[in-house]
Amino acid sequence: MKKVLKQIGKAIGYFAVYLTCMNVVDLIAGFVWGYSKGKEFKEMGLSPDEAAAAFQSVETGYKGISMLIGAILTLLVFFIIEKVKKTSLAKETDMKMVTGKQMGLTVVGALGGMFFMNFMLSILPIPEELLGDLTSGMGSLTSYPFWLAIIVNAILIPILEEVVFRGYIFSRLGKAMPAVVAAVISSVVFGLCHGGLVWAIWAGVVGLIICVVRVKSGSIIPGIVFHIIMNTYGMVCSYFPVLEKLSNTGMYILTAIGGIMLAVYVVGIITDKSAAKDKAEVTVA
Repeated sequence: MKKVLKQIGKAIGYFAVYLTCMNVVDLIAGFVWGYSKGKEFKEMGLSPDEAAAAFQSVETGYKGISMLIGAILTLLVFFIIEKVKKTSLAKETDMKMVTGKQMGLTVVGALGGMFFMNFMLSILPIPEELLGDLTSGMGSLTSYPFWLAIIVNAILIPILEEVVFRGYIFSRLGKAMPAVVAAVISSVVFGLCHGGLVWAIWAGVVGLIICVVRVKSGSIIPGIVFHIIMNTYGMVCSYFPVLEKLSNTGMYILTAIGGIMLAVYVVGIITDKSAAKDKAEVTVA
């Protein structure tokens, strides 16, 4: 029981580091941004009501830089923690290379997941108020230049989240309970960190899929690749909404294709004997 509680405590501890770093940076960035904008609006001679209205249109403008700094800081803190423990971030999160077959399946799965899960949102009868949470959440992630969104949301955040949720939390919980339970818990927490109900369910499902490949490959690298591809797709579609012009038939076809590709990915990973052969245990200090 002592070892079980120790691993759960470690999972909570790493999660706390992640939340603290990201939120502290966000609070500081938000304060600096709000102060600078308030000063700017005052110099423009705007009334309090006018300034408040003007601020609403730019209030999330700092998010890109905030997330960039927060992600880098969090990874740096994890790096320092592992150095102090005389180990390495790569070793503790099992960040190791995998076979070409596994990487190929990951690309297929990510592409399939993009089509299937995105277009399912358009097909399913989801209430507008629930979709509104997802839309507003995506809006806050696209309130800054496209190049910054790609660097932060499509590259840095996927790396950080895979390190935290699959590299640290899932692996530590997996030492204290069955892998299925650990996958569900880590994926639920991952989903809740993404905001509204639809987005939380979306992220939770993606988290479960990535947990499967995490177990089968023994590495978080395929999950990082999967995550980067899906987030890149999301950013591109948000800034350049060309797919919105598709007909219903086109969406149904792409959804079906995506579902097939996603199924090929999951079945391929589960039945990949080379993954089981090459899989390594996560070293937990």
